[in-house]
Amino acid sequence: MATKNTATVRAVTIDGPSTLEIVNAGIAQVIEATGIDVQKNRYKAMGAIAFQAFSEAIERDDFESLVDRALANVDSLPSGWEIERPVKVAPAKTTAAKKAAR
Repeated sequence: MATKNTATVRAVTIDGPSTLEIVNAGIAQVIEATGIDVQKNRYKAMGAIAFQAFSEAIERDDFESLVDRALANVDSLPSGWEIERPVKVAPAKTTAAKKAAR
């Protein structure tokens, strides 16, 4: 069941579903309309919606801006949508013993 989300923007109160609730409802609509019911197909539904958004952004000559906005919001994605950044491992230093063995 959807919960009520209230956001204040420029001293105007807006009642309605959150962005995440709207996105999840759209994904559910694509899943239901296409008959896919496997969890991994949720990503296919997300991809279908994303591709449409990409196409429309390209048509508006706004794709680079869309990517910039996505990058700016990477660290504030809701639970389940996070991007885990890989941990960079420093290359091992070659020891004198390894050099001598060569």
